[in-house]
Amino acid sequence: MPKMCSVPDCDRVAEAHGWCHAHLQRWLRLGDVLASRPVGRRVNHACEVVRCRRPATKNQLCEAHNAARVRTFGDVLANDPIREVAGTGYLNHGYLIVPVPPELRHLVADGETSIGEHRLVMAKHLGRALHAFESVHHKNGDRLDNRIENLELWSRWQPSGQRIEDKIVFAVELLRQYAPERLR
Repeated sequence: MPKMCSVPDCDRVAEAHGWCHAHLQRWLRLGDVLASRPVGRRVNHACEVVRCRRPATKNQLCEAHNAARVRTFGDVLANDPIREVAGTGYLNHGYLIVPVPPELRHLVADGETSIGEHRLVMAKHLGRALHAFESVHHKNGDRLDNRIENLELWSRWQPSGQRIEDKIVFAVELLRQYAPERLR
């Protein structure tokens, strides 16, 4: 019979030090098994500093308190506020690059954390990530006007710069001419 984890109410098999893999990893990462918290995937633990809502990464502290404070000053300096970065974006070649919130990362390729706002607006409108061969065109030419009414999806799939609507019309015409049976 395998030895069970020594943490109360844990029904997992012990791996090392009398703990299951999850509690062992907590001890290694945070310095405590946190027996009162449930184990499982994607359970974010908040920083132990009061009023800090960032996820704990090591020693039950967020990266800002642990790295910037403990390593530098030897204390978390809990009463000193941590500088918040607004994350409103920056300009690159005239396009506004914005941070992608975690809940919208499914709308960007490869889980990118920042993207052109025009591409994010179009992806939200379509409800899917854009393909690499798709571009978002600003109808009025203003790269900062990212209203959906001003944006249209273009395909760069040979030849460059055709509207999706035009390609669909062309494809239907092609099918009528060469393969009408496929339209049924």
